[in-house]
Amino acid sequence: MKRAIILGLAGAAGLVASCSFGPMWSSPEMPVPAEFRGAGAADSTMADLPWQQVLNDANLQALLNDVFASNRSLEAMMHNVESARRYITVARAPMFPSLGYLAQGSKGASSPSTISVASEKTIPGAAGLSASWELDLWGKTRKGVESAEAQALAAEENLNNMRLSLMKQVASGYLRLIMLDEQLRIAHEAVASYRDSLKLFENQLESGVANKLQTASAQAALSASEAQIPNLEMQIAEMENTLSVLAGRAPGSITRSGSMQAFAGASSVAAGIPADVIARRPDIRAAEQTLRAANAEIGVAIANYFPSISLTGLAGIATPDLRHGLKNSQDGWGIGANLTGPLFQAGQLRANEAMKRDAFLAAKADYEQAVLSALSEISTTLVQRTKLRDIMKKQEQAVAAYQESVKLSKARYAQGLASYYEVLTAQQGLFPAQTQLAAYRYQYAACIPTLYTQLGGGWKTK
Repeated sequence: MKRAIILGLAGAAGLVASCSFGPMWSSPEMPVPAEFRGAGAADSTMADLPWQQVLNDANLQALLNDVFASNRSLEAMMHNVESARRYITVARAPMFPSLGYLAQGSKGASSPSTISVASEKTIPGAAGLSASWELDLWGKTRKGVESAEAQALAAEENLNNMRLSLMKQVASGYLRLIMLDEQLRIAHEAVASYRDSLKLFENQLESGVANKLQTASAQAALSASEAQIPNLEMQIAEMENTLSVLAGRAPGSITRSGSMQAFAGASSVAAGIPADVIARRPDIRAAEQTLRAANAEIGVAIANYFPSISLTGLAGIATPDLRHGLKNSQDGWGIGANLTGPLFQAGQLRANEAMKRDAFLAAKADYEQAVLSALSEISTTLVQRTKLRDIMKKQEQAVAAYQESVKLSKARYAQGLASYYEVLTAQQGLFPAQTQLAAYRYQYAACIPTLYTQLGGGWKTK
């Protein structure tokens, strides 16, 4: 009779094994434009290119390879990914029977005060194996596994997104170092020029040719330029230290080459189709998997309303006297079924389900926000690159005009048609314009790694 009951329960479990509660999962649909603002429609995208081809600088590539191999935050994230993968095994374990073992036995002696000789007492011993299995009738375990799998995929995508973030940060920092080097060179040239001007005006002042206004202007220009040098050196050291730490090194110098003009003159870029970018970006894919996990958790919460049925079994041996070992042992076994379910939980189950649904809606809003933010970031960078190209050309024209002004003022001074104060005035316009041009070139060049990572390119490091 008992065997029939157990077989009946097992058969019922098989019939309802496919039962699963909670909303079915489907990938969210988010309307996206046909093309990015700031760029026309394009079938290709620079995100398809390997990062080594986009960031074509040997020193930068070596630095990035060190970052991918030694960055501590990246290493920590990798361990988190492994932990998330292992949790899938934990979540899947209840789908299978669990086996255990037991053993017991003892021996003791007592010596009552009324008896002069101690008496020995032997307690029976037992050993055996136990098994238990909770039937997943309502899909609670399966939904838990689905949630764990989604969370593991989200962790992997977050790892990929961290690689992109580091690539953008390191490439932009490397370009900034080149910009600072160029600005430092300009500052040294300005100091040398203003020092010569000051010496000239001081000599002329002694001779009664120049006045104190001209000398003070030369001194102010020299001092302002000299102040820029330690400021730029400080920024360079700070940037080198930041990049060194990102590469897993102690703070130190960063080997670099190239010029801002070469980086700024990179080829045109293709953004591609927004829908393809959305499907590629790791942060959006992570948000989607987080949403999927939240959807599965609703099923787990609903399954808690229903009873759980578990099968248990026990098989082993028992002996009345441990001194005789297994000689007098007897076999034994048992099998049973347990049914437990909630009757009164003071609103806990309903509140738990409501919390999971709220978490799903929050995850859905986060996913939609990630899509909108991605579209905004890419469009902004595309517009910035277009506008910075125009700004850079105008600034180049300004620098050329100042250079011509300096040249003409020096010629007029040599011919005795103007004082050297005219040269100083022209130089005071030239050097700041050159410094600003270097900054514009940096901003324009930095659009390349920024846009490349925003489009979802580069997270495959091999």
